[in-house]
Amino acid sequence: MPYTQKTGRRYSLRRDLTSLVMVCVFPAIVVSAGLSYFTYRAERDNVEQQTVLVANAIMAELSRDLAVAESGLKILATSQELSSGDLRGFHARARDALVSGNVYNYILTDPQGRQLVNTLLPYGSTLPTTGTPPALANVFRSKKTVLTDLFVGPVVRRPSIAMGVPVGAGDLVTYSLNMGMDPERVNAMIASQPLPDGWLVAVLDSSGTIVGRSREAKRFVGQTAVPELLAAVAANDSGRLESVTKDGVPVLSAFVTSQPWKWTVVVGAPKAILEHGLRAQLLWVVLALLVAFGTGLWLARTISLRVILSVEHLSQAVMAMGKGEEVSMPAMRMQEADNLGEAMLQAGQTMKKVKFDAQHDALTGLPNRLLFGEVAQHSLAYAQRREQSTALLAIDLDGFKAVNDTLGHGAGDEVLRNVAQRIQDTIRASDMAARIGGDEFLVLLTDAASVTAMETAQRLVALLSEPYPNINVPVSASVGVALYPQHATDLAGLMHRADKALYDAKAQGKHCAVLAHQV
Repeated sequence: MPYTQKTGRRYSLRRDLTSLVMVCVFPAIVVSAGLSYFTYRAERDNVEQQTVLVANAIMAELSRDLAVAESGLKILATSQELSSGDLRGFHARARDALVSGNVYNYILTDPQGRQLVNTLLPYGSTLPTTGTPPALANVFRSKKTVLTDLFVGPVVRRPSIAMGVPVGAGDLVTYSLNMGMDPERVNAMIASQPLPDGWLVAVLDSSGTIVGRSREAKRFVGQTAVPELLAAVAANDSGRLESVTKDGVPVLSAFVTSQPWKWTVVVGAPKAILEHGLRAQLLWVVLALLVAFGTGLWLARTISLRVILSVEHLSQAVMAMGKGEEVSMPAMRMQEADNLGEAMLQAGQTMKKVKFDAQHDALTGLPNRLLFGEVAQHSLAYAQRREQSTALLAIDLDGFKAVNDTLGHGAGDEVLRNVAQRIQDTIRASDMAARIGGDEFLVLLTDAASVTAMETAQRLVALLSEPYPNINVPVSASVGVALYPQHATDLAGLMHRADKALYDAKAQGKHCAVLAHQV
């Protein structure tokens, strides 16, 4: 029977091997692109988490700095010269109290906003009648410390910020003692923070004006922050967003706002750092894929040539047999193509989630005002749900100033550490103690009625009035006690009633505990 060649589609070995190479490389392209994307997302999440941590750390440092300034101002407000109305003597004391650096001056104003003392000018000089920030009038209304936004000082004629504390007895505020500060104080604090290359930190006042900046501070201090950041700060006390800085740099930002002062710390990481890393990754992926694809084509061509050469040798052998010629079979070097594979990228390391460490007083190890406020709010809410009573103790040391004056601040610090330890040894594990500045402490007693609260307060008076090691100056304690919900139903009210009770304890001769009066 004659041989009939069947017709149909004809295949090319070289073309088919090339297609096989392409099919094998395509999944690698998809996987590499996917790995690049997920690596970028992981790195982005890592950077965003770091901006949150840095923002909280700088806010903690800023809060501590402002708390120190407030404490010093309150101590000066209790000077004997102010109590006796000796303004000339107070002017001299205030000038002596000025520290070198970023404090401009101390100013004493009356309820009408008139300056009575300004340490930048000799006593008796004509003082400015305008320029005092209106916000300082809140000292007389709120009877609390006030921190102003950025303004131009009428005497120094430079950008300034001011802090004011009430001066007076009880609910009567006679004066406002104000301290003018250079915004460079904020810039110095920012400069002391370790930051990754290219990162930007800015501090905004309550109006959204830039008070301090880690880069080009002289250029941008006094300007308003970018609109998208202002909108985010107005909507939330903390958060993250993408924005463009005042100098046109796209950043991934995190911000946190201080509850007492309404100032905001913003930390931005340039997106260009992430995008540069992504471009580098993609470049390596493309190069590696080009190498893999080129190698595959070379192998496909080599294999096809070897197969074709083997077929030609076999064809020659068949033709030789058909002619009756001697058949010689050359050695066949046909080999299976080695599978081409090469690892392209590995997934990035998993980001460890970091909890923001609670803020504590560096000297005593006790929680500070910020942490105490947060915990106390939760405790009061819990007490409200359970219909339980909660007590707040305001503690102030009697005679502590004499320790610093006679023995030095080192001895005073040792007394404060002993006080903190004695308080911790006295209260229960479910209670909380905090140092809120100077020699002032707060204690929150959970599920404590008036009898329990007063017993604890009296134990604290006795224990804190015992002698302190190597201290020959008598130190005692006065305690004011306020109860939730009998005396107040919110933290601010409770603190106010406890402070009033503490004042009553001082008025009764100190070294005692007084329960707030029922209103």
